[in-house]
Amino acid sequence: MAKQIEVKILGRDFSIACPENEEDSLMKSINFLNHKIDEVQASGSIIGVDKTIIMAALNITHEYLNKNNNADADVQNLSYKNKLTDFNKLLDSILD
Repeated sequence: MAKQIEVKILGRDFSIACPENEEDSLMKSINFLNHKIDEVQASGSIIGVDKTIIMAALNITHEYLNKNNNADADVQNLSYKNKLTDFNKLLDSILD
């Protein structure tokens, strides 16, 4: 069962649904995202919330892909995983 977690990203409050056994992982992810957003803001070259978030996401993706030897395969696997997740959500909504 998912529970609502209150978090702050870019100074804004968000309520995010999270499975109880993944709360620590979610908080680590949010802290990492906030750290990357702070890095982008500290550079001073990006203006605007949308651009800041996009650059932080791009930096995270770039780092992730560079840490893997087979980045293309990882992107393809991630695409398949996302499709399967979407399919499972669709099935859940139909069955409920």
